Amino acid sequence: MVFSQTLGNLAFQDFHQRTLSSSSTSSARLICFIAAGLVIVLGIPPILIGAVAASTDWNMTTYGSPSPYERGETAMVLPIVLLHSTPTAVFVIGMGAIASAAMSSTDSCLLAATSIFTTSIYKAIRHQASDRELQWVIRFSIVILGIVGTSLTYLDDNIMTFWILSTDLTYTIILPQLICVLFIRVSNSYGAVAGFVVALVMRVLCGEPVFNLPVILHFPGCTLEDGVYVQRSPFKTICMLSALVSIPMFSYVASLLFNRGIVPERWDVFKVKPQGAPTPEDDARECDEPMLDTRC
Repeated sequence: MVFSQTLGNLAFQDFHQRTLSSSSTSSARLICFIAAGLVIVLGIPPILIGAVAASTDWNMTTYGSPSPYERGETAMVLPIVLLHSTPTAVFVIGMGAIASAAMSSTDSCLLAATSIFTTSIYKAIRHQASDRELQWVIRFSIVILGIVGTSLTYLDDNIMTFWILSTDLTYTIILPQLICVLFIRVSNSYGAVAGFVVALVMRVLCGEPVFNLPVILHFPGCTLEDGVYVQRSPFKTICMLSALVSIPMFSYVASLLFNRGIVPERWDVFKVKPQGAPTPEDDARECDEPMLDTRC
């Protein structure tokens, strides 16, 4: 179980949490490139297991016909292969590894979400909150998120639907934020908010059959099939790239407005202007003063 958890954590689990907890920006960048290679390597075993399931003569096993694909059980292909195509000992060890990885992922996701809520939202509102109070907020948030997450599993029979949707949102919304934080120095909180809004609005307008959202934003190749518009363009990538462009653009404009004094500093909610940065009035006073102090 420990070995399986280690493999599962290398390149996938809570990737953003790992980068945010890095000791420096350079370490976080290095993790990105290492993880990119590990994702490819760790993707080979699932492909092989799927190939085994696709080529297996299920009549020769205790599972029988039809195949898992024909029964609509593709999401359970790993435990099915372990149960019907391997010795009992291998099945027990494999299921233990799956359970261990699932529990690890679940508690890590809960802790990551509640920690972000507590530090980025609650503590920002209640600056005087004590450590004990923050601990109780985290505990209460874990209970709420756990109930909400469990309730979502009853909305659809296929849990893979929610997995795909979460991956979709991670790709279109969170990935541009991560790239800008690590590699684009001009990025700030104003750009992050703008990028989030751009990505979310565009993704909703592109439509989503799971939530019965119609296609409003038509990209090239969008066709009408059985009375429903279907996107043929890589609209998720378009949403991601739009957010990636919006973040540095809005960040630069916000920094320019506050640093030049065009917008009053009291409106700088996210404090993008460096503390003690000179204002135009300060520059004018400095210009009026002599370059050399000639006083005795």
